[in-house]
Amino acid sequence: MNVCRRLLLAFAMTSSTAAAEPVPTVIVDIHALGADRLQALKNEPSVRWAAEFGNELLLGVDPTQLAEWSKRPRVRDGLGLLAPEEIWVRDHVCAHQALQPALGVVGGYELLRQPASVIRIAERSGIVGSALPADGVVAREQRNEAHPKSATAVSSAVQNLVNRVDAERWFATMSTLAGFNRNSFSPALGAARDWISTHFEATGLVSSHFTFTLENLSSCTPTPPPISIDNPIGLKLGQTLPDEWVVVGAHYDSRNVARCDGTLAPQPGANDNASGCAGVIELARVFADVDTERSVLFMCFSGEEQGLWGSRRYVESLQSSGEIAKVKHMINLDMLGYDASGALDARVETTSAHVALLGEYSAAAATYAPELNIITSSATSAGSDHWYFLGAGVPSVFTWENGASVYPHYHKETDVPANMTRARELAGGILKMDAAMLAEKAGLATMFADGFE
Repeated sequence: MNVCRRLLLAFAMTSSTAAAEPVPTVIVDIHALGADRLQALKNEPSVRWAAEFGNELLLGVDPTQLAEWSKRPRVRDGLGLLAPEEIWVRDHVCAHQALQPALGVVGGYELLRQPASVIRIAERSGIVGSALPADGVVAREQRNEAHPKSATAVSSAVQNLVNRVDAERWFATMSTLAGFNRNSFSPALGAARDWISTHFEATGLVSSHFTFTLENLSSCTPTPPPISIDNPIGLKLGQTLPDEWVVVGAHYDSRNVARCDGTLAPQPGANDNASGCAGVIELARVFADVDTERSVLFMCFSGEEQGLWGSRRYVESLQSSGEIAKVKHMINLDMLGYDASGALDARVETTSAHVALLGEYSAAAATYAPELNIITSSATSAGSDHWYFLGAGVPSVFTWENGASVYPHYHKETDVPANMTRARELAGGILKMDAAMLAEKAGLATMFADGFE
């Protein structure tokens, strides 16, 4: 996963222009706490400010009450003295530049300290990010929503599709793909591409490649020579709306620490991101004999680890040809197989322009993958292959794990299947949710009672 274009949020309090004094912080486990108890916690007299990050809450507390807070259950040490105006939030890494060390991780997000003066000019200075929403919520567990999405009436047709998701088969596909050296500059990338295409063809898809040139990479030292690489595509032609498309995508390239060295081996990238590309293949299998109204493009992108180049060039080509309007929805899968908390946390993310999609995916999960602990966010713009689709106005959703920030094998040769935790359970749940949503977005609306509204 490449997250340089991910959130670098300036955490700014909107209620006052005056800078607050730094106060001690604590981190509270709020998993399944419930909306009422969560709000009561935020409203306690000793709480100066609060920021919500999915399954954890960062609190600035009265210095005189820190010792009492530290004795409470579900509370761990915070990040020292902090004022809200100086907190930045980063989702794991910004790999195109030297990283400032994080203070720590809260709810899967890395927090950094920056001067408030820098935060105020972040957007004008070219730093990707935005202010924390006025409600202080970066991400929220569905179980902590005031009105959490509940299961809808089960469609037998959709349930039959969901039942086809085979987590063992997905794991085997992921494991084989992790055996290829898939750095974008590796000679073996072409073999991985062909292997993916073979699996698309085996499901009855029309196989093709989108070819582009990877060049002028300022993120690589030394700058490598240009190279031609491909995104393998499997097309399922829609029966009634063939010129309306749903894209199901994930990157298949991998890397270790050196992003542009194709000579290093192994570069397995099992979780990042053989897991996602194997998920695309698994969804293609699930829909192999299913007629859809819209066309579905199953696609694995290359060049992601160098800056989202495969998806960027593909979107640019659609914009140039005028075909971008054909893309009605995009589902992105990136890092599906590390259960950091043991609760099967799964994130569903988009931007505020498409916030309604979060409710749809949450309802689909509640109905067809209730084992997942869904965490949603529209406050961030995760830097993966849905990024340029969003930028082009395509309703797009990123479905993934909540463990990237603490995955100890990220961009290492130890990112192998054996080091993923509860991979089958987590990825299986995410794929069931995505299968249900693909059924709806590809035009199987008659299978649903009232949709996932």
